[in-house]
Amino acid sequence: MALSLILILIAGINFSLLIPVNKIAGDAGFPNFAYVFWYALGAGLLLLGPAIARRELPQLTWPHIRLYFVSAALGFAFPFALLAFVVTKLPSGVTVLLLTLTPVFTYALAVIFRLDRFRLVSATGLLIAIAGVLLIVIPGESLPAPNMAVWFVIALLIPFGFGALNVFVERFRPPESSSLGLAIGNLFAGALLLVPFLPATGQLYLFPGPDLDGDLSLVAAVVINAIMWPMFYVIVRRAGASLFSVMNIIGVVGGIGWGILFFDETHSAYVWGAAALMLAAFVMMVIGSVLSRRRTVRAE
Repeated sequence: MALSLILILIAGINFSLLIPVNKIAGDAGFPNFAYVFWYALGAGLLLLGPAIARRELPQLTWPHIRLYFVSAALGFAFPFALLAFVVTKLPSGVTVLLLTLTPVFTYALAVIFRLDRFRLVSATGLLIAIAGVLLIVIPGESLPAPNMAVWFVIALLIPFGFGALNVFVERFRPPESSSLGLAIGNLFAGALLLVPFLPATGQLYLFPGPDLDGDLSLVAAVVINAIMWPMFYVIVRRAGASLFSVMNIIGVVGGIGWGILFFDETHSAYVWGAAALMLAAFVMMVIGSVLSRRRTVRAE
């Protein structure tokens, strides 16, 4: 358990860096779909060397191929493309608050699909998190511009996609599969799914591009994803979907901090109140997950 929590801490810090990097890419005019396509392809290629050395290349059986493409659709191609878009419409600190809702969706879906049990402490945390969302959406002064509330609601599809990804991988991961091979398969599948969107949206883009900031943000995103996806499969296998998803607590703290540090962002009392509610909610969900795992160990 201790090692799993350390890995979750590292994964959360790494993931939080993607928020300011996405914002820099968006401000540099990097096309959204092209940006996600290139960093998916780049991260997959970057991981090929270690995979060849370790003999852990992606397997091409039907269960593996299904996992690659469903995972890419649920938790990569669509949510990350949407994240790259909405980060230009919302303050980065507010955007990262969305990621804290991933444990809510993960836990709810895990209970629905009987991968986890209903726990009062976790359900209470879920309700507190929803209250945090309402604190941002309802008051007119909570966001810098009133029309941002619409983008915030649309952006809720991001944590839903991540939650669905967590549950799907825990449920359908093929036995004896390599986390490194799964990560590469997911990244290449994500890039492949995005190919039709490039000409359809007029976002054919060759790297390197005309803007140095955009190119550097892409390089950073490649490195972040090359670290993130192997860790994702390792942690879900060790700790389960619900406990893995609480890494978003670290992502929230880091994302708000990066927004203040790099972009001089300030937030209303409503946003800080929502952050406090969400953090309290996910602490409760962590406690619920730990208690549940202890009961399971005792029963065995």
